[in-house]
Amino acid sequence: MDPALPQLVIRSYGSRDSASSSSSSLSQGAWMDPRLWSMLPPKLIEKILACLPPPSFFRMRSVCKYWYRLLFSDSFLELCADAAPQRHWFLLFKPGVWTEGYLYDPFSMSWFRTSLSSLPSIFSVVASAGGLLCCLSENPGCKTVLICNPLTKECLQLPCTLKERFVPSVGLIIEKETKAYKVIVAGDDMISPFAVKNLTTEMYDSVCQFWRIAGPLPRLCNLESGKMTHANGILYCMNYSPFSVLAYDLEQGVWSKIQAPMRRFLKSPNLVECRGRLVMVAAVQKSKLNVPKSVRIWGLQDSRTGWVELERMPQSLYDDFMKVCEQETFSCIAHGNIILISCTKSSDMLTYDMYHKVWSWVPRCPFVHATEGLQGFAFEPRLETSVC
Repeated sequence: MDPALPQLVIRSYGSRDSASSSSSSLSQGAWMDPRLWSMLPPKLIEKILACLPPPSFFRMRSVCKYWYRLLFSDSFLELCADAAPQRHWFLLFKPGVWTEGYLYDPFSMSWFRTSLSSLPSIFSVVASAGGLLCCLSENPGCKTVLICNPLTKECLQLPCTLKERFVPSVGLIIEKETKAYKVIVAGDDMISPFAVKNLTTEMYDSVCQFWRIAGPLPRLCNLESGKMTHANGILYCMNYSPFSVLAYDLEQGVWSKIQAPMRRFLKSPNLVECRGRLVMVAAVQKSKLNVPKSVRIWGLQDSRTGWVELERMPQSLYDDFMKVCEQETFSCIAHGNIILISCTKSSDMLTYDMYHKVWSWVPRCPFVHATEGLQGFAFEPRLETSVC
């Protein structure tokens, strides 16, 4: 047995009779016999390792060369795809600092740090899906896109976009079965060095490996820079002045506009996806209304013609959160049932569980200062998702 392997502890869960007949040391936990446990079949060991959370797996890789090489084994990655549970995590960054990320697991309420040191300084992370990150060059002009897996450190540079752009909206979609992905870039066409307009949409397909021009944007739209939300084959993004929601049907290649709820009174509207449904989270701030200022959550109806209010933040919690945010804007991301709300001037964050209907403060990230805000993306850590 490899001397570096950790010694496992076995505990007795039998009847009182069997427990009493065991030695006191065994009932409290004893070292496993290396002669027995070193004989575990490699395939069984791989199945166990495939079920580990990614931070635990990467710690285990240092045990021996065999475990280290598993990350490059096709059969092990297939095991990860089949056996590893879905993890609804979040990946957050300090604003404008993309070379180091902070993973938050809302179920264990744990933080982990991950390095993206290989990401060039002129790139920013703009989208996430299926364990991959989409990174966009910040310089105006034809955009360069990088697709990265931050766990395996794989990175692929896509061909430049067809149109010159300034700060476009970007979406990333991954097919669950085939792991093929599409990148959608829309708006902020640079029609001259001094003028930018929202005109075109282009799409990259990892199967075809080229960009093509897709459906044009609606007239007189003002897209939110950098952010799109995918739900059931539709990409959504906020439109400003006045607030509305733009929807892009991936199959038909057509944009449409959806009226926003209470659009005249919204502040910091955010679109997120919860279990396949589009959800809007926004502050309602209008002193003439008969209701107190609040943060509300709406769900888009199946007809995509209206919204239904799902939840309001309790008033005392709203007051505390606004003090933390110093009345500034906030941002939201969601994964599974969990919505995470962060603000720009503090590392304090809230989560709302859509299933259990519970609001909770998030433990502060130990890697950042209390006055540093975090922004980020829903992230599902997947070892097997390839950038190719």
